[in-house]
Amino acid sequence: MEPKIRRKFKAVPITLSTSTAIATTLRWDDVAGGALEMGTVNTASTTLQLWASDTVAGPYGRLYKVDGSAADLTLSPSTTEARVYALPDECYGVGALKIVSASTNSTAATCVVMLKS
Repeated sequence: MEPKIRRKFKAVPITLSTSTAIATTLRWDDVAGGALEMGTVNTASTTLQLWASDTVAGPYGRLYKVDGSAADLTLSPSTTEARVYALPDECYGVGALKIVSASTNSTAATCVVMLKS
């Protein structure tokens, strides 16, 4: 069955880092939602932080929920299978986004951010 509404899709490869300065900048101004596809990683990897800005040039600030808690991705990593994590709704209103590793256990992991617009 052909979809009634066709949305745009793009996949952006990123490499995780603990530095916002070198994290991949994702334009989010035309994105309605997304997910992070993560391959197998060290099982000590537990958190990815989301940093947001109104422009791709920054400055970037840590993204928080209305209740005051960080809008982080809590990982349930596996050394045997890939995992996909939905990016939270708090990302919807930002112009640009960076995904930053909270620990060195997941740095250098290659991921793909899947975007729907």
